[in-house]
Amino acid sequence: MSPRSRFPAVVASLVLATSLGCAGSRPRSAKLVMSQGAAPDDVALHGNPNAPYITAGGTPKLVPRATETDAKDARPCDPNVLSVDEIAGNANANTRSVKLAFMNRGATPCILGGYPRVSLLGADGQKIGSISVEKVTSDQVVAELSQASTASTGAETAQLTLMPRQVAAFEVVWTTGPDCSRVARIAVQAPGLEHAFSIAQPMRICAGQIRVTALRLDEGDV
Repeated sequence: MSPRSRFPAVVASLVLATSLGCAGSRPRSAKLVMSQGAAPDDVALHGNPNAPYITAGGTPKLVPRATETDAKDARPCDPNVLSVDEIAGNANANTRSVKLAFMNRGATPCILGGYPRVSLLGADGQKIGSISVEKVTSDQVVAELSQASTASTGAETAQLTLMPRQVAAFEVVWTTGPDCSRVARIAVQAPGLEHAFSIAQPMRICAGQIRVTALRLDEGDV
């Protein structure tokens, strides 16, 4: 075969080989995509931009335990680190009491003490102004309820140092009856602080009065 006659045959062979090569690359590419999608163990090797992640600042850290030095340098409690919960209740005839406690949920000690301010709220959330508040001692409450177990533990002082997770409790005492004023919630303000904590406490109050004790350190679990 002459060179001129061989040239068209060579060109045809190259064109055919190129076509076959392109056609053959598609099945291999499709096979690769299928293998990645069908192998769950391979997913961990590929980053997911939508997956949640943990930043360095979000890793758990141990909080140092407060020391005596921290207690000496304690400042008045910030309302942002306080919470208020009911930890006990008692009754004797028509006399009722509920023990509420402030907890220091911060990481450092803080100072709290004295008589908390208590307001009573109706079902509409409005303050009930016809009920007066009398400040009494824990001993008076014990005598009224005739059960020593109702008294808080710890000394009654004007200033308490609350360590982290420690609580300062007080009691609200009232006389109840079926035809007396209906109360839905108790609003509580720590001494010297303006922030009010609201606690659901349905009750009926007679004689237009409640008695409140001063804060005392307590072992109550809140």
